[in-house]
Amino acid sequence: MEIEKYRTIEATLDLANDYVPPIRLNTGDMNGRILKFNVTDGGNDVDDLNGLTAKLTWNRDPTDPVSAGGWAEMTAGTNTDNPTGVRQVSFTTPVPRALLQETGEHTVVGVDIEDADGNTIASRSIPVLMEAGRLNAKASEIADPLKDLHDTLDRAQTLVDTASLTLGTVTTLVPSKKATGSMTGTGWQRKLNLSIPRGSKISQLTAIALDEETPTVNTSSDANGDMIVALGLPRGRQGPQGEPGAKGDPGDASNVPIASASEAGIVQIGDGLEVDSTGVLSVAETHGMGISDEGSFQAFFSQTVLCRGADATYMDALITFTANPNYVSEAGLSGFGVDALPPEYGFFADGGATTFNIVIQTIDEVTETDVTMRTVTGVVLPHEGLNSVQINFSSGPGSSVASFITVIKNGVCMPSFSIRVPGVKKKW
Repeated sequence: MEIEKYRTIEATLDLANDYVPPIRLNTGDMNGRILKFNVTDGGNDVDDLNGLTAKLTWNRDPTDPVSAGGWAEMTAGTNTDNPTGVRQVSFTTPVPRALLQETGEHTVVGVDIEDADGNTIASRSIPVLMEAGRLNAKASEIADPLKDLHDTLDRAQTLVDTASLTLGTVTTLVPSKKATGSMTGTGWQRKLNLSIPRGSKISQLTAIALDEETPTVNTSSDANGDMIVALGLPRGRQGPQGEPGAKGDPGDASNVPIASASEAGIVQIGDGLEVDSTGVLSVAETHGMGISDEGSFQAFFSQTVLCRGADATYMDALITFTANPNYVSEAGLSGFGVDALPPEYGFFADGGATTFNIVIQTIDEVTETDVTMRTVTGVVLPHEGLNSVQINFSSGPGSSVASFITVIKNGVCMPSFSIRVPGVKKKW
Protein backbone atom coordinates (compact mmCIF):
# COMPACT_ATOMS: atom_id res chain seq x y z
CA MET A 1 0.00 0.00 0.00
CA GLU A 2 1.19 3.55 -0.73
CA ILE A 3 3.05 5.52 2.02
CA GLU A 4 2.62 2.59 4.41
CA LYS A 5 5.52 3.65 6.62
CA TYR A 6 4.14 7.17 6.87
CA ARG A 7 0.72 5.83 7.83
CA THR A 8 2.11 3.38 10.43
CA ILE A 9 2.34 4.51 14.03
CA GLU A 10 4.85 2.19 15.69
CA ALA A 11 5.62 1.65 19.39
CA THR A 12 7.68 -0.91 21.31
CA LEU A 13 6.39 -2.68 24.41
CA ASP A 14 9.28 -4.15 26.42
CA LEU A 15 8.66 -3.75 30.14
CA ALA A 16 5.34 -3.26 31.89
CA ASN A 17 6.46 0.04 33.43
CA ASP A 18 8.20 1.54 30.34
CA TYR A 19 7.12 4.95 29.10
CA VAL A 20 5.16 4.85 25.83
CA PRO A 21 4.59 8.26 24.16
CA PRO A 22 1.02 9.32 23.21
CA ILE A 23 -0.36 8.33 19.83
CA ARG A 24 -1.51 11.14 17.51
CA LEU A 25 -4.69 10.43 15.50
CA ASN A 26 -7.06 12.50 13.39
CA THR A 27 -10.82 12.00 13.28
CA GLY A 28 -10.71 12.58 9.54
CA ASP A 29 -8.54 9.53 8.83
CA MET A 30 -10.80 6.81 7.49
CA ASN A 31 -8.85 3.55 7.29
CA GLY A 32 -5.76 5.75 7.07
CA ARG A 33 -3.58 5.18 10.11
CA ILE A 34 -2.07 1.80 11.09
CA LEU A 35 -1.13 0.93 14.67
CA LYS A 36 1.82 -1.43 15.12
CA PHE A 37 3.09 -2.57 18.53
CA ASN A 38 6.42 -4.43 18.69
CA VAL A 39 6.83 -6.71 21.70
CA THR A 40 10.17 -7.68 23.25
CA ASP A 41 10.94 -9.20 26.66
CA GLY A 42 13.34 -7.08 28.69
CA GLY A 43 15.30 -6.21 25.55
CA ASN A 44 15.59 -9.89 24.56
CA ASP A 45 14.27 -11.83 21.60
CA VAL A 46 10.75 -13.22 21.52
CA ASP A 47 11.31 -16.34 19.41
CA ASP A 48 7.76 -17.56 18.93
CA LEU A 49 4.18 -16.34 19.35
CA ASN A 50 3.29 -19.64 21.06
CA GLY A 51 -0.40 -19.03 20.40
CA LEU A 52 -0.47 -15.42 21.64
CA THR A 53 -3.05 -13.03 20.10
CA ALA A 54 -3.82 -9.40 20.75
CA LYS A 55 -6.78 -7.01 20.64
CA LEU A 56 -6.77 -3.27 20.24
CA THR A 57 -9.13 -1.74 22.82
CA TRP A 58 -10.12 1.90 23.13
CA ASN A 59 -12.29 4.31 25.05
CA ARG A 60 -12.82 8.00 24.39
CA ASP A 61 -13.22 8.67 28.12
CA PRO A 62 -12.68 5.77 30.56
CA THR A 63 -13.91 8.03 33.39
CA ASP A 64 -17.32 8.43 31.71
CA PRO A 65 -19.67 5.65 32.89
CA VAL A 66 -21.62 5.73 29.62
CA SER A 67 -18.51 5.44 27.40
CA ALA A 68 -18.33 1.71 26.66
CA GLY A 69 -15.37 1.77 24.28
CA GLY A 70 -14.65 -0.89 21.68
CA TRP A 71 -12.10 -3.42 20.41
CA ALA A 72 -10.66 -4.90 17.23
CA GLU A 73 -8.56 -7.97 16.48
CA MET A 74 -4.88 -7.36 15.65
CA THR A 75 -2.74 -9.23 13.13
CA ALA A 76 0.31 -11.00 14.63
CA GLY A 77 3.68 -11.25 12.93
CA THR A 78 7.42 -11.40 13.55
CA ASN A 79 10.11 -8.95 12.53
CA THR A 80 13.66 -10.21 12.08
CA ASP A 81 14.98 -7.11 10.27
CA ASN A 82 15.06 -4.21 12.70
CA PRO A 83 17.77 -1.74 13.77
CA THR A 84 18.24 -3.26 17.24
CA GLY A 85 18.94 -6.72 15.92
CA VAL A 86 16.44 -8.12 18.42
CA ARG A 87 13.76 -10.44 17.10
CA GLN A 88 10.35 -8.89 17.76
CA VAL A 89 6.78 -10.10 17.81
CA SER A 90 4.43 -7.44 16.44
CA PHE A 91 0.67 -6.90 16.47
CA THR A 92 -0.83 -4.64 13.77
CA THR A 93 -4.28 -3.23 12.97
CA PRO A 94 -5.73 -0.27 11.07
CA VAL A 95 -7.21 2.39 13.33
CA PRO A 96 -10.90 1.38 13.70
CA ARG A 97 -13.40 3.84 12.26
CA ALA A 98 -15.43 3.80 15.48
CA LEU A 99 -12.42 5.15 17.40
CA LEU A 100 -12.41 8.26 15.17
CA GLN A 101 -16.08 9.12 15.66
CA GLU A 102 -15.28 12.15 17.83
CA THR A 103 -12.43 13.90 19.55
CA GLY A 104 -11.78 13.48 23.25
CA GLU A 105 -9.23 14.77 25.69
CA HIS A 106 -9.19 11.50 27.62
CA THR A 107 -9.11 9.06 24.72
CA VAL A 108 -6.88 6.04 25.34
CA VAL A 109 -6.07 2.91 23.37
CA GLY A 110 -4.76 -0.32 24.82
CA VAL A 111 -3.19 -3.60 23.74
CA ASP A 112 -4.61 -6.72 25.40
CA ILE A 113 -2.37 -9.76 24.78
CA GLU A 114 -4.22 -13.05 25.20
CA ASP A 115 -3.08 -16.65 25.48
CA ALA A 116 -4.42 -19.53 23.43
CA ASP A 117 -7.42 -19.91 25.78
CA GLY A 118 -8.51 -16.30 25.38
CA ASN A 119 -7.21 -15.14 28.77
CA THR A 120 -5.74 -11.64 28.90
CA ILE A 121 -2.18 -12.04 30.21
CA ALA A 122 -0.85 -8.51 29.54
CA SER A 123 -2.59 -5.18 29.06
CA ARG A 124 -1.19 -1.71 28.40
CA SER A 125 -2.97 1.66 28.04
CA ILE A 126 -1.57 4.40 25.78
CA PRO A 127 -2.91 7.99 25.71
CA VAL A 128 -4.21 9.37 22.39
CA LEU A 129 -3.96 12.94 21.09
CA MET A 130 -7.09 13.11 18.96
CA GLU A 131 -7.10 15.94 16.41
CA ALA A 132 -10.37 17.16 14.92
CA GLY A 133 -10.78 16.14 11.33
CA ARG A 134 -11.95 18.33 8.50
CA LEU A 135 -14.72 15.85 7.81
CA ASN A 136 -17.54 14.87 10.18
CA ALA A 137 -16.87 11.29 11.12
CA LYS A 138 -20.43 10.97 12.49
CA ALA A 139 -22.07 11.73 9.19
CA SER A 140 -24.21 8.90 7.89
CA GLU A 141 -22.52 8.86 4.52
CA ILE A 142 -19.21 8.24 6.26
CA ALA A 143 -20.08 6.01 9.18
CA ASP A 144 -21.07 2.50 8.13
CA PRO A 145 -21.83 0.37 11.21
CA LEU A 146 -23.43 -2.32 9.07
CA LYS A 147 -20.21 -2.77 7.13
CA ASP A 148 -18.30 -3.12 10.40
CA LEU A 149 -20.77 -5.82 11.48
CA HIS A 150 -20.37 -7.70 8.20
CA ASP A 151 -16.59 -7.46 8.44
CA THR A 152 -16.71 -8.89 11.95
CA LEU A 153 -18.94 -11.78 10.83
CA ASP A 154 -16.63 -12.49 7.91
CA ARG A 155 -13.61 -12.67 10.21
CA ALA A 156 -15.46 -14.98 12.58
CA GLN A 157 -16.44 -17.27 9.72
CA THR A 158 -12.84 -17.35 8.52
CA LEU A 159 -11.68 -18.42 11.99
CA VAL A 160 -14.28 -21.22 12.09
CA ASP A 161 -13.40 -22.42 8.59
CA THR A 162 -9.67 -22.55 9.28
CA ALA A 163 -9.85 -23.97 12.81
CA SER A 164 -8.13 -27.35 13.20
CA LEU A 165 -6.80 -29.65 15.90
CA THR A 166 -4.37 -32.35 14.78
CA LEU A 167 -2.31 -34.94 16.63
CA GLY A 168 1.38 -34.07 16.77
CA THR A 169 4.03 -36.21 18.40
CA VAL A 170 3.34 -39.11 20.76
CA THR A 171 6.25 -39.91 23.08
CA THR A 172 6.52 -43.05 25.16
CA LEU A 173 7.64 -42.48 28.76
CA VAL A 174 8.89 -44.91 31.40
CA PRO A 175 6.23 -46.04 33.89
CA SER A 176 7.53 -43.75 36.66
CA LYS A 177 6.74 -40.62 34.63
CA LYS A 178 3.32 -38.92 34.49
CA ALA A 179 1.41 -38.42 31.28
CA THR A 180 1.64 -34.91 29.84
CA GLY A 181 0.15 -33.03 26.93
CA SER A 182 0.97 -29.77 25.21
CA MET A 183 -0.50 -27.62 22.45
CA THR A 184 1.53 -25.95 19.74
CA GLY A 185 0.55 -23.82 16.81
CA THR A 186 -1.09 -20.40 16.51
CA GLY A 187 -4.62 -19.10 16.54
CA TRP A 188 -7.19 -21.74 15.83
CA GLN A 189 -4.71 -24.06 14.09
CA ARG A 190 -3.36 -26.14 16.95
CA LYS A 191 -1.47 -29.41 17.33
CA LEU A 192 -1.77 -31.74 20.32
CA ASN A 193 1.46 -33.43 21.50
CA LEU A 194 1.21 -36.28 24.03
CA SER A 195 3.69 -38.03 26.32
CA ILE A 196 2.24 -41.31 27.66
CA PRO A 197 3.93 -43.76 30.06
CA ARG A 198 4.19 -47.34 28.84
CA GLY A 199 3.06 -50.30 30.86
CA SER A 200 5.33 -51.69 33.56
CA LYS A 201 7.45 -54.74 32.80
CA ILE A 202 9.74 -57.06 34.78
CA SER A 203 13.24 -55.58 34.46
CA GLN A 204 15.02 -58.01 36.82
CA LEU A 205 14.20 -61.52 38.07
CA THR A 206 16.30 -63.35 40.67
CA ALA A 207 15.81 -66.65 42.47
CA ILE A 208 17.44 -68.18 45.53
CA ALA A 209 17.13 -71.64 47.10
CA LEU A 210 15.39 -71.84 50.50
CA ASP A 211 15.71 -74.44 53.19
CA GLU A 212 12.11 -73.69 54.20
CA GLU A 213 9.20 -75.34 52.39
CA THR A 214 7.26 -72.11 51.78
CA PRO A 215 8.17 -70.15 48.63
CA THR A 216 8.47 -66.34 48.78
CA VAL A 217 7.90 -63.57 46.26
CA ASN A 218 9.21 -60.03 46.84
CA THR A 219 8.62 -57.18 44.39
CA SER A 220 9.98 -53.65 44.12
CA SER A 221 10.41 -50.98 41.46
CA ASP A 222 13.52 -49.63 39.79
CA ALA A 223 14.17 -46.01 38.87
CA ASN A 224 12.09 -46.35 35.68
CA GLY A 225 9.10 -47.78 37.51
CA ASP A 226 9.61 -51.29 36.15
CA MET A 227 9.22 -54.28 38.45
CA ILE A 228 12.01 -56.16 40.21
CA VAL A 229 10.99 -59.68 41.26
CA ALA A 230 12.93 -61.79 43.79
CA LEU A 231 11.81 -65.41 44.17
CA GLY A 232 12.63 -67.76 47.03
CA LEU A 233 12.14 -71.38 45.99
CA PRO A 234 12.27 -74.37 48.41
CA ARG A 235 15.31 -76.54 47.92
CA GLY A 236 14.58 -80.07 46.63
CA ARG A 237 15.25 -83.03 48.88
CA GLN A 238 18.49 -84.90 48.37
CA GLY A 239 18.07 -88.19 46.55
CA PRO A 240 19.57 -91.56 47.56
CA GLN A 241 23.21 -92.31 46.91
CA GLY A 242 23.71 -93.77 43.46
CA GLU A 243 25.72 -96.87 42.55
CA PRO A 244 29.43 -96.28 41.88
CA GLY A 245 30.19 -95.97 38.20
CA ALA A 246 32.61 -98.12 36.26
CA LYS A 247 36.26 -97.10 36.30
CA GLY A 248 37.17 -95.07 33.26
CA ASP A 249 39.99 -95.71 30.85
CA PRO A 250 43.32 -93.97 31.48
CA GLY A 251 43.56 -90.60 29.82
CA ASP A 252 45.75 -89.98 26.78
CA ALA A 253 48.32 -87.35 27.82
CA SER A 254 49.35 -86.83 24.19
CA ASN A 255 46.09 -84.94 23.59
CA VAL A 256 46.55 -82.62 26.58
CA PRO A 257 47.99 -79.22 25.57
CA ILE A 258 50.83 -77.43 27.32
CA ALA A 259 49.41 -75.10 29.99
CA SER A 260 49.39 -71.33 29.43
CA ALA A 261 48.19 -68.30 31.37
CA SER A 262 44.70 -68.69 29.89
CA GLU A 263 44.45 -72.46 29.19
CA ALA A 264 44.69 -75.48 31.48
CA GLY A 265 47.13 -78.22 30.49
CA ILE A 266 50.40 -79.94 31.32
CA VAL A 267 52.79 -77.87 33.48
CA GLN A 268 56.45 -78.57 32.74
CA ILE A 269 59.17 -78.47 35.40
CA GLY A 270 61.51 -75.46 35.01
CA ASP A 271 64.97 -74.72 36.28
CA GLY A 272 65.32 -74.79 40.03
CA LEU A 273 62.24 -77.03 40.57
CA GLU A 274 61.85 -80.81 40.99
CA VAL A 275 59.10 -83.40 41.53
CA ASP A 276 59.67 -86.27 43.95
CA SER A 277 58.34 -89.84 43.66
CA THR A 278 55.06 -88.87 45.35
CA GLY A 279 54.38 -86.09 42.84
CA VAL A 280 55.22 -83.21 45.22
CA LEU A 281 56.70 -80.14 43.53
CA SER A 282 59.49 -78.39 45.43
CA VAL A 283 62.49 -76.12 44.92
CA ALA A 284 65.48 -78.13 43.75
CA GLU A 285 68.75 -78.09 45.64
CA THR A 286 71.00 -75.45 44.07
CA HIS A 287 74.67 -76.05 43.40
CA GLY A 288 76.38 -72.90 44.52
CA MET A 289 77.96 -70.99 47.30
CA GLY A 290 77.95 -67.52 48.81
CA ILE A 291 81.14 -65.66 49.71
CA SER A 292 81.29 -62.31 51.51
CA ASP A 293 84.75 -60.97 52.20
CA GLU A 294 85.21 -57.53 53.72
CA GLY A 295 89.03 -57.71 53.61
CA SER A 296 91.14 -55.96 51.00
CA PHE A 297 92.61 -58.12 48.26
CA GLN A 298 94.43 -55.00 47.09
CA ALA A 299 95.24 -51.90 49.07
CA PHE A 300 92.97 -49.80 46.81
CA PHE A 301 89.85 -52.02 46.75
CA SER A 302 87.81 -54.28 48.98
CA GLN A 303 85.57 -56.79 47.26
CA THR A 304 82.48 -58.92 47.81
CA VAL A 305 81.96 -62.16 45.87
CA LEU A 306 78.61 -63.90 45.47
CA CYS A 307 78.27 -67.17 43.52
CA ARG A 308 75.06 -68.91 42.45
CA GLY A 309 74.65 -72.20 40.66
CA ALA A 310 73.80 -71.84 36.99
CA ASP A 311 73.50 -75.60 36.54
CA ALA A 312 74.75 -78.76 38.25
CA THR A 313 78.38 -78.04 37.23
CA TYR A 314 79.04 -74.33 36.79
CA MET A 315 78.16 -71.17 38.74
CA ASP A 316 78.09 -67.44 38.01
CA ALA A 317 80.24 -65.14 40.16
CA LEU A 318 79.13 -61.55 40.93
CA ILE A 319 82.18 -59.59 42.12
CA THR A 320 81.71 -56.08 43.52
CA PHE A 321 84.75 -53.77 43.94
CA THR A 322 84.47 -50.95 46.52
CA ALA A 323 87.10 -48.22 46.85
CA ASN A 324 89.15 -48.42 50.07
CA PRO A 325 88.74 -45.04 51.84
CA ASN A 326 92.03 -45.69 53.64
CA TYR A 327 93.98 -45.96 50.37
CA VAL A 328 96.42 -43.05 50.53
CA SER A 329 97.94 -42.86 47.06
CA GLU A 330 95.97 -40.83 44.50
CA ALA A 331 97.94 -42.15 41.53
CA GLY A 332 95.86 -43.62 38.70
CA LEU A 333 95.56 -47.35 38.03
CA SER A 334 95.76 -48.62 34.45
CA GLY A 335 94.83 -52.13 35.59
CA PHE A 336 95.01 -54.64 38.39
CA GLY A 337 94.70 -58.37 39.07
CA VAL A 338 92.87 -59.97 41.93
CA ASP A 339 92.22 -63.44 43.33
CA ALA A 340 88.46 -63.30 43.07
CA LEU A 341 87.63 -66.85 44.26
CA PRO A 342 88.75 -69.17 47.03
CA PRO A 343 91.68 -71.38 45.96
CA GLU A 344 89.51 -74.48 45.42
CA TYR A 345 87.49 -72.70 42.68
CA GLY A 346 88.48 -71.53 39.22
CA PHE A 347 87.19 -69.95 35.97
CA PHE A 348 86.68 -72.26 32.97
CA ALA A 349 85.93 -71.33 29.37
CA ASP A 350 83.75 -74.44 28.99
CA GLY A 351 81.32 -72.85 31.45
CA GLY A 352 81.35 -69.46 29.67
CA ALA A 353 84.32 -67.73 31.29
CA THR A 354 85.75 -65.53 28.55
CA THR A 355 87.11 -62.02 28.03
CA PHE A 356 84.52 -59.22 28.08
CA ASN A 357 84.29 -55.40 28.39
CA ILE A 358 82.84 -53.25 31.15
CA VAL A 359 82.21 -49.51 31.43
CA ILE A 360 82.72 -47.78 34.79
CA GLN A 361 82.71 -44.25 36.22
CA THR A 362 85.87 -42.85 37.84
CA ILE A 363 86.83 -39.49 39.38
CA ASP A 364 87.94 -36.72 37.03
CA GLU A 365 88.07 -33.51 39.10
CA VAL A 366 87.20 -32.64 42.71
CA THR A 367 86.61 -29.05 43.82
CA GLU A 368 85.22 -27.57 47.02
CA THR A 369 81.70 -27.53 45.52
CA ASP A 370 81.59 -30.18 42.80
CA VAL A 371 82.83 -33.60 41.69
CA THR A 372 83.06 -34.45 37.98
CA MET A 373 83.27 -37.99 36.67
CA ARG A 374 84.53 -39.58 33.46
CA THR A 375 83.82 -42.91 31.74
CA VAL A 376 86.50 -45.59 31.33
CA THR A 377 86.34 -48.93 29.49
CA GLY A 378 87.70 -52.01 31.26
CA VAL A 379 88.68 -55.39 29.76
CA VAL A 380 88.06 -58.34 32.12
CA LEU A 381 90.27 -61.42 31.54
CA PRO A 382 89.38 -64.50 33.68
CA HIS A 383 92.42 -66.76 34.06
CA GLU A 384 91.62 -70.24 32.76
CA GLY A 385 91.55 -72.81 35.56
CA LEU A 386 92.60 -70.21 38.16
CA ASN A 387 90.73 -68.22 40.77
CA SER A 388 92.01 -64.81 39.56
CA VAL A 389 90.96 -62.17 37.01
CA GLN A 390 92.86 -59.29 35.41
CA ILE A 391 91.15 -55.94 34.65
CA ASN A 392 92.89 -53.49 32.30
CA PHE A 393 91.57 -50.00 31.45
CA SER A 394 91.59 -48.24 28.08
CA SER A 395 90.06 -45.19 26.44
CA GLY A 396 87.34 -47.23 24.71
CA PRO A 397 86.24 -50.70 23.48
CA GLY A 398 88.87 -52.17 21.16
CA SER A 399 91.29 -49.32 21.89
CA SER A 400 94.95 -50.07 22.54
CA VAL A 401 95.45 -46.72 24.27
CA ALA A 402 95.74 -47.35 28.00
CA SER A 403 93.69 -45.35 30.42
CA PHE A 404 93.52 -45.23 34.18
CA ILE A 405 91.12 -44.91 37.08
CA THR A 406 91.41 -42.68 40.14
CA VAL A 407 90.36 -44.61 43.25
CA ILE A 408 90.41 -41.66 45.66
CA LYS A 409 91.04 -37.95 45.23
CA ASN A 410 90.85 -35.20 47.84
CA GLY A 411 89.12 -37.65 50.13
CA VAL A 412 86.43 -38.56 47.54
CA CYS A 413 86.16 -42.25 46.54
CA MET A 414 85.10 -43.44 43.11
CA PRO A 415 81.76 -45.38 42.87
CA SER A 416 81.67 -49.13 43.38
CA PHE A 417 81.39 -51.34 40.30
CA SER A 418 80.53 -54.99 39.71
CA ILE A 419 81.43 -57.65 37.16
CA ARG A 420 79.59 -60.90 36.46
CA VAL A 421 81.84 -63.81 35.43
CA PRO A 422 80.29 -67.17 34.41
CA GLY A 423 82.02 -70.55 34.25
CA VAL A 424 82.99 -70.93 37.94
CA LYS A 425 83.64 -74.54 39.02
CA LYS A 426 85.09 -76.23 42.05
CA LYS A 427 88.47 -77.76 41.20
CA TRP A 428 88.72 -80.29 44.04
